Amino acid sequence: MRAFFSFLSQHNSWDNWLWFAGIIIASTLVGRLLVWVEKRYLRKRAEATNTKVDDFLLNVFQMPFVCALVLFGIYIALQMLVLPEQVCPIISMSFKVLTTLNIAWIINRFIHNILSNFLLPYAEHNKESKLDVNVVKAMQKIVSGIIGVVAIITALTQVGVDVAAMLTTLGVGGIAFALAAQDTIKNLFGGFTIFVDKPFKLGERIQVAGFDGTVEDIGMRSTRIRTLAGRLVTIPNYKIVDSEIENVTAEEARKITLNLGLTYDTTPEAMQEAMTWLKALPTQISSIKQDVVASFTTYGDFSLGITFIYYIKSRSDVFETQTQVNLAILKHFNQKGWNFAFPTQTIYTVK
Repeated sequence: MRAFFSFLSQHNSWDNWLWFAGIIIASTLVGRLLVWVEKRYLRKRAEATNTKVDDFLLNVFQMPFVCALVLFGIYIALQMLVLPEQVCPIISMSFKVLTTLNIAWIINRFIHNILSNFLLPYAEHNKESKLDVNVVKAMQKIVSGIIGVVAIITALTQVGVDVAAMLTTLGVGGIAFALAAQDTIKNLFGGFTIFVDKPFKLGERIQVAGFDGTVEDIGMRSTRIRTLAGRLVTIPNYKIVDSEIENVTAEEARKITLNLGLTYDTTPEAMQEAMTWLKALPTQISSIKQDVVASFTTYGDFSLGITFIYYIKSRSDVFETQTQVNLAILKHFNQKGWNFAFPTQTIYTVK
């Protein structure tokens, strides 16, 4: 390292160093100026237009273009110096690798912005479409991974690494790696199964693996659920696939069964009137469906039993609906003088 710096000091004049420093400073300042202009003027004008194309181009090319400009400035600045012959191939190779990674960065941002700005809003606003939000997000991650792998392989090839020979060498170790990573592989296949089968979507309430909550994120490895207690639970995808999944949000209606017990002094006419009124309850409460059941079912130990079954419509507030139904029953039965039974015993003493 000392010999390298000694070579630079001996073979480069002050003019070389001034040109070198000046070009680097100039390219850096131009890059900063472009970022400032983009944030101050271009971004605001792009947001003011109706088209998304200008926003799309800014998102794709802004930072990669600035990095490419600075990288080009550094490359030109190095040309102002006299460098050792053995260093020049290393510098040239390094710039090829950095250029390859920058191009891969642009391609990744291009595809990611297409999915985010066009496909994702389409999937969110067209619920009947076959294109699912989870599939779009999975595509983003998969495409980013593929581009990253291709960029690394290309960079290694430019450096002179024989990728085919390296993969062959790693073949034996790959078996051990596969055995160690089998849980990860199971999770990836589980995530793929969730995306294809679509047993639930983001924002839906499900019951799975002993947890009840709302789905907040579906990843390739795990799924995150916000439980009713407010806690965030992360469940591996293979456990979800192997478990029974109950989609609470997808239910058409919530079945509620009430067992009403009236006292034994209730007349047959009153029992009939009570059941008729219960069957007409959907006309008073709009959040329950019309197909209700009201039946005189039991002669209990201390009451005459009426079984009342009704269904709360999907997307309705379950607790609020139950409150409305129970209050309506209590008020009407009290007005009619129909008494609810409670456990009692009558003891006869024989003298």
